[in-house]
Parts: sequence; C-alpha cells; structure tokens
Amino acid sequence: MLHLLYRRGNAKTLILLIMLLSGPVLAGQTLPEKQHMIGIRGGYAINGVHFNPNRKQSSVPSFMNASLLYTYYHDLWGTMPYFGLQTGLTYTQQGYETPDLKRVYEVIRIPLTSQFHIDFWKMRILINLGCFGSYRMSAVDVSPEYPGGQEVVFDCNHIYIDYGIQAGAGLALVFHPVEFHIEANYLYSLSMIENPALYSNEYYTYGYPNQLLFTLGVFIHL
Repeated sequence: MLHLLYRRGNAKTLILLIMLLSGPVLAGQTLPEKQHMIGIRGGYAINGVHFNPNRKQSSVPSFMNASLLYTYYHDLWGTMPYFGLQTGLTYTQQGYETPDLKRVYEVIRIPLTSQFHIDFWKMRILINLGCFGSYRMSAVDVSPEYPGGQEVVFDCNHIYIDYGIQAGAGLALVFHPVEFHIEANYLYSLSMIENPALYSNEYYTYGYPNQLLFTLGVFIHL
C-alpha cells in the first residue's frame, strides 16, 4: 500500500497515515522529568591536521584534555523524550608532526552538543551531534634543533579562532545522583590552522585540525 502511495506521489496521504498510526503511541508515552547535570570529563586524544597538499604529517597523542560540562535532558516539542543539550568549557590540545618538527597548540574550547540518550535499567546509550568554537592560545615546536621545545610567535599567519563539528557515542552508568560516562568523540575543524600562503605564495597549503577523543566523566544530578 505504501509503495503505491509513493508511486502516485501522494506524499500528503502518506504523512497523514504515519501520523495516525504513531499518534496513539506518542500519546501513551510517559515523558521523563527534566534533568540538569554538571560534571567533569577527561581523557586521551589523538590529534592531527589534514594538510592539502600532504606534508607527510602524522598524529600527536595527548592526555591534556579536561572539561567542565553542564547537561540538560528534556523532551523535544512534548513528543521526543530522548533529547539533551550539553555545553561547558574544555581545555585541550591540537597538534601534528612532520619529518621536520612536532607542533602542539594549547586550546580552550566551548562545545555545544545535542546529546540524545536512550535509557534502560541503570544505563544510558549516548549519541552526540554538535559543533564547537575554540581559541588557540599558544603553540610549542619540538625539533632536533629545539628538543626541549620552542614557543611559536603568533602573528597574522597563525589563526587563533577555531570552529567545527563533532559527533560521537558513549555509555553511561546511572547511580542517582551520580552518573559515570565513557565516550568517544570525533571533532573536525572547519577553520584552517594557519595562513595557506605561509610556506609559499604560489602553492597554498590548507590545514584543518581533527581530534579523536576518548573520555571518562563523572556527573552529578542537580
């Protein structure tokens, strides 16, 4: 029947049928109470930069990742009980390594994440989709010439403001009023890390940071 409706182009009829079938289910569903949480999160990250053209770069690991986060679980439009928003403040790093040097940036980040959650027993399945804004505060170069590291002098060729998208998943153990979260998130910057003409005015080099982040978190219900 649905196949015939689709072939005839009766989209309005199909939508009406779906609403009629799903209406009783939504009407009988009990929406959870709104929930506020605050917590801390930290973990291990694999940082990299995608350069075009390739600079034979490799990733840089980092344990310097810490967040203070606020989470708000609530229903969406009175029908979807699995919605949530998360934001806060994160201290993290970005970086890459080439045959010539390793560069590590110190970064402050503000995430804005839609955290969908499916609750069962004393657990939650977490699905994260969102964006972020960051500020690159400083950077250090490690090279054969400077094995102890040398601070990078920021100028117009270095881009301070960073922003991008993120997605991930996780699992939560809920022992009211405390939750323990384990998550994996991938973040990709839409802001270049430096001026593409930094190395050549004829052949531009475009570099976009990325981060694969594994974290453990502890959250308290407010």
